[in-house]
Amino acid sequence: MKSSVNTPLTAKQANILAAIERRLDAGESAPSYRELGDEFGWSSTGTVRDHLQALARKGYIELSGSSHRRVKLRRERPRISRIPVLGRVAAGLPTFAEENIEGHLPVPEEWKQRGAAFALRVNGDSMIDAGIRQGDYVVVRPRVSADSGDIVVAEMDGETTLKRFWRSGRRVVLKPENTRYKPIEVRTDSSAIQGVVVALLRDYGHGKRFGWLDPANDDSNSSRGRKRNA
Repeated sequence: MKSSVNTPLTAKQANILAAIERRLDAGESAPSYRELGDEFGWSSTGTVRDHLQALARKGYIELSGSSHRRVKLRRERPRISRIPVLGRVAAGLPTFAEENIEGHLPVPEEWKQRGAAFALRVNGDSMIDAGIRQGDYVVVRPRVSADSGDIVVAEMDGETTLKRFWRSGRRVVLKPENTRYKPIEVRTDSSAIQGVVVALLRDYGHGKRFGWLDPANDDSNSSRGRKRNA
């Protein structure tokens, strides 16, 4: 049974699809396995094959023939959007000023339509039991309030943190998902919720910079807050 093109893509798959679309929309032939490998920094064409086969299973492309230029886009295909990766989030709602944006991540457009507007890179292991690891990117929907149990991005004393939100009456607790750390009880007037986490993106490149992160500029080693404290 053929997969529907409504099947969600991973961020890496979305970026590969965008690379293929750019070539075909420009009237060029589909990129070869080797060309895609060079673009994304993969030495093995087997890695490219695996990603293309995943795109085919999900119904976004068709693979046929025996050559390495054998990719055909299906007529009905998803739209890809990019969301900013913020290097700094101040109190209140996030500011999308140019100096705060470190790059952009490709995501399925429906994520953005549902209100997922920015991403943050995680620093620390306080949310590891929720499956959130250092170096991950969390996709965040901007909000100034949250429901108990939500994972939130919150500002406390000038620092941005990622924690589980719990409320009981007037008592608010930001709870880590790691037994090594203690819950933080906060006064509502001393912290500000900036958004609720709605998705998680992870690269298995052994600590290398994400191949699908579009840098905002060439200053990739800027000392702006590149990661978000977990």
